[in-house]
Amino acid sequence: MKYSLLIFSFLIAPFCYSQYSENADEVFSHAKQLNKPVLLIFSGSDWCQPCIRFEKKILTDTAFITFSNKSIFVLTADFPQRKKQSSSLIGQNEQLAKLYNPHGLFPFMVLLNPEKKIIHTITYTNEDAVSFINLIRGYF
Repeated sequence: MKYSLLIFSFLIAPFCYSQYSENADEVFSHAKQLNKPVLLIFSGSDWCQPCIRFEKKILTDTAFITFSNKSIFVLTADFPQRKKQSSSLIGQNEQLAKLYNPHGLFPFMVLLNPEKKIIHTITYTNEDAVSFINLIRGYF
């Protein structure tokens, strides 16, 4: 029985993993396993109006969800003003910002390969979900 669970965890679990996460180590581990790029999103989810609009217009759109489940991993580095975050999550997000968003732009996206190398940076300019998907697809 234990052997069966072990096989399941190594063979099936990576395909059941949610493509959206705030845990960078998990995201990059799964991205390497499946050789998929990572869309790192810098957001101020409770104060940045363009970030809130991006989440509503892109991240919750059915076409984007379908695309991301098949093609990419989404990692969110959120910098809220009112929401509480763990100290480890705050530290992780600050480190990601230091590496990939030193100017503190919001919303700001970085498309990374599984080895954490920048493929391209993306600034949201109010595109619809399909246009945004096509923009991302153009980089890999």
